[in-house]
Order: sequence, then structure tokens, then C-alpha cells
Amino acid sequence: MITAAFVRECKPRAKMYEVTCDALPGFILRVLPTGKKVALVRYRLDGKDHREKIGLLGPALSIDDARRRAVVMLANAATTTSDDEQSGQPLAGRLARTKQPEQAHSKILTVRELVHRFVRVHVDVHLKQGTAENYHHLLDSVILPKLGDRDFRSVTKADVEELHGSMKDRPGAANYLVCVIGSLYSKIIEDWRLADMRNPAHKIRHFAMRSRERFLTPDERRRIHEVIQAGLKIPAGRRGHLKLASVWALDLLALTGRRRDEILTLTWEMIDWQHAILNLPDTKTGELKTPISARVLALLKHIHQQTGCPRSGYVLRTAKGTRLTGLNKTWDNIRAAAGIPDVRLHDLRHSFASDALMSGVPLAVVGEMLGHKEPRTTKRYAHLANHVVRQALELTTDRIVEAVTPVASLMPAPFTPMNIKQWKAIAAMCESTRGRSGARIDLRRVVDGIRWVLHTGGKWREVPAEYGAPTTCWRWYERWSSDGTWQQIAAALELPAEGGREPGRRPPRDKSRRSIAPIDVTAIETAVI
Repeated sequence: MITAAFVRECKPRAKMYEVTCDALPGFILRVLPTGKKVALVRYRLDGKDHREKIGLLGPALSIDDARRRAVVMLANAATTTSDDEQSGQPLAGRLARTKQPEQAHSKILTVRELVHRFVRVHVDVHLKQGTAENYHHLLDSVILPKLGDRDFRSVTKADVEELHGSMKDRPGAANYLVCVIGSLYSKIIEDWRLADMRNPAHKIRHFAMRSRERFLTPDERRRIHEVIQAGLKIPAGRRGHLKLASVWALDLLALTGRRRDEILTLTWEMIDWQHAILNLPDTKTGELKTPISARVLALLKHIHQQTGCPRSGYVLRTAKGTRLTGLNKTWDNIRAAAGIPDVRLHDLRHSFASDALMSGVPLAVVGEMLGHKEPRTTKRYAHLANHVVRQALELTTDRIVEAVTPVASLMPAPFTPMNIKQWKAIAAMCESTRGRSGARIDLRRVVDGIRWVLHTGGKWREVPAEYGAPTTCWRWYERWSSDGTWQQIAAALELPAEGGREPGRRPPRDKSRRSIAPIDVTAIETAVI
């Protein structure tokens, strides 16, 4: 017999399965892989097997109520079969008669009724104060006015999409609205099991939100420091004066990467001096034990001494011992004076993560430092570690190349002749070494011929014809190397060092080329411009 105890013992499996009641043939319990349990009836009509759903078992439908409905439905089915055998009533009419008892027993539950229950047992009990206030605002101002008087089963995905789209001018609030509706229906469907339906907020496409990424540069940190130092020197009551407690708060935010309220609500009892740990009982992600650096510990000891070595109370407090307030306004004044009005107070936390990653700290460790529960939360900073990846790539490739040098596959860059700008930079020093007699040589071509040999490592006799005769290039290189002119040319063109290559043997004369008269030049040293 299917009883309440038996229903509780039926555990979900990988596939759906059914159990038939021994005491009431035709009464079936169906167990879904999700853990949901549905009551059905089974009977034969016109020689065919028929099944009808009674409902989803839960607070609104107990197993005993389901059994009573099953008795009525099976009796109606039996009566319908007997009557129709005599009257020949069509099948559609017979099926319509068997569904009437389920409609008679149904009860309409409005969204408003379930919202009140949702607020009473979940929002006001399990959510943090700020989150609960946001839930109350959206439930009271948007959801209840639009959907409150409707049967909760009648709300569809299209209704939620329409409501979401009506708030497109406030994309953040619109996306949050979908989350609230999704949370409400998760309670209705999964926890309270009031209906076997799909969550109407499931897979609603959210509005794209621009992720804000603002990090302080070293120069901006110095400017902020200068503004703070100047503000501490201004007498109290004068414009621009900064309270010491506010400066301590900003220092702690910058050095720990914690959230504002985590620092402002910090008490002396939360500090583990021996292990350098802050025991934060109520953060955005729950209770957290976060380690702190030696510098932060030294700052806390300094604050402790300056405030009279208290044993309890807020670390950052007013003269009356109450919690420090007005820090956002103080930061607004500081950032305006420093010329960085777009930096929010929370960006100190982002900057802490940025500096950690830029220092080579692994992304997973940064997530631990910030107290992130989900790795995807820290992923937003992943691109900041690109320079670390770049350095690793350079070290790896350098090691490979050094191990197999020379690498045949690493071909030198193709040789490129000088452009007009490069020639103008060395034209004067080249022309100054030309003699008054002899054939007129194009020294620009000669320089390119010498550069070709040095760049490719080829032989003088292999100098391409467009750069003149190999012998001419060799003689000019010999002349310029001996009088220091080539060193000046190389410096002006920013040529790489060639390992002090000597002119070498004179190349054989190419008889196919026109003979060139011997060079008669007078070396004149010129300064590099």
C-alpha cells in the first residue's frame, strides 16, 4: 500500500519509475529523477490503456488526498465505461467526464499569497538586510502590481520576458527582477512542490551590462597620497581637513582589498594578533577568516596605540565611540582634488587585485585573498595577468632557442635597401670621403652592397649587381673600416653589431662587369649627426 511513509522512502533514480498500489489497483506513484513525486490513475477504456495525472505530491496535495481523488476518478472511469457500452457515447465525451473530478478539487493560489509566504519564510529569514530590502522593493513595486492577482500557474515565460523588457531603461534592476522571480518560483516548484511546471524565469536573456574595471595607476596612487598628506595638515574645521580615522580606513581598504563595510564594522575582537588573521563573521559570502600582511598588522597596532589600546569596540570610530560614517563623502573630496573623479571607493578593492596579479600572484590565490567563493568571480581580472603570461612565453622560447642555437628554421629577416630618410642621414659623411679624381661612384649603392654582405653573411663576390661591382664594395668597406667612417655610418643607421667582421680577401674580378678605376680618396673624419 502506498502510504506517506512509503512515499518518503522512494528515492529518485537515474530514470523515472512507477509504483502501483496493492490496496487500490490503478493508483500509481511516479518518481522523477529530480525527486518530484506525482500521483496518477490508470484504467482501460475501449481496450486501450489510459493514465490521468492527479497532481504533484507536496504541501498542497498529500498522498491521502491523492488516494481519495483516485477512488473517485477510477469509479467515474468504470461508470463511464459501463454507460457508454450501452449508449455508444463518443470517446471525446467519455474522456471529458473523467477529467471533471480533478477540476472540482483544484484550488487557485494567487501570486500575492505565495509572495507573502516567500517573504515570511525566506526573504526575511535567510537574506542579508541589503538584499532583503532589494527583494521587498521589487516585489512591492513591480511584481505584485503586475502579477499579484493572477493564479501562479498562469504566469509564463512570456509574461516574465514582457515585464523584463518594460524595464530596459534600467537594465541592472531588470536583470535583478528576473532573479527575484526565479527565486520565488524555485521555492514554489522545488521546495513547496505546489506545481509540476517549469520556472517561468528560466533562461530569460538578461540585458548586457558593461563590466566596470577601473584600477589605480602608480601615479594616481602618488597623487592621492599627496592630497591625503596635505589634508592631514589642514586644521580641523577648515575646508579640505581630513580626519585621521578616515585616512586609516582608506589605508586599510587599499592594503587589504576588503569591502567598505567589512572594514568599517571591524572590531578589536575580530583581530587574531598571533596568527595575523581577521575573523569576519558577516561578509557578502558569509563568515570569513582572511590573513593580513605584516604592514597591515603594524597599521592596526599603530591605530590601537593611538586610540588608547581599547579591548573592544570598533577599530575605526568617532570621538563618541560609534561607527565611522561619511567615508564615501571623504573619498569624493579626495578623488576630486587628485583629479581622478571616476575612481569609486570600491575601486580600491579592484586595484588591490590588479596589483596582486601584476606582481605575478596566481589568479586562484587572488580569489582567496579577496574571499571569492566562486572562481568565475575572480575571472574578471584574468586579463590583467597577461603580462605574466607574456613573460613566461619569452622565457620559454628563449630557453628553447638557446638550447638548439643556431636554429635552421629561424631564418633572418629579408634584406631591405636604405630609404631616402636613411640615406640623407649618412650622405654627408659618405660624400666627405670621396676623392677629387676618379670615376663617379654611387655611394648609396655601395653602402647597400656592404650592408647586404653584413646582413646575409654572404661572400663579396655574391653581392647583387644592383649594388655595383663586388670589388668596389669591398674596397670602400676596407677604406671606411680603417678610418672609422663605417662605425659612424652603422651608428647613424642603427645597424646591429656584426662581430667586428674584417674586410677579408679581395673578391675576384668579375670580367662580365665593366672595369672600375682604382679608388683615390682622402679620408676625412666627420661627426655623426
